[in-house]
Amino acid sequence: MKIKLASACAFAFVLAACAQNEPIPVPMNPEPIYDKYGTASCAPGYVVATSASGQTVCSPVT
Repeated sequence: MKIKLASACAFAFVLAACAQNEPIPVPMNPEPIYDKYGTASCAPGYVVATSASGQTVCSPVT
């Protein structure tokens, strides 16, 4: 009887662990790459932009 109870508890534990929602990933833009002169550039598909706080960021091309 103990083996059945232990296996039922283990099955319930595994099932409960798999039933949890995964966290929603936060989209991240790549950071600008600077050359030795301080000029920013971004990967293909992104453009250099300035955020509201004044930071230089890479924004997706729309």
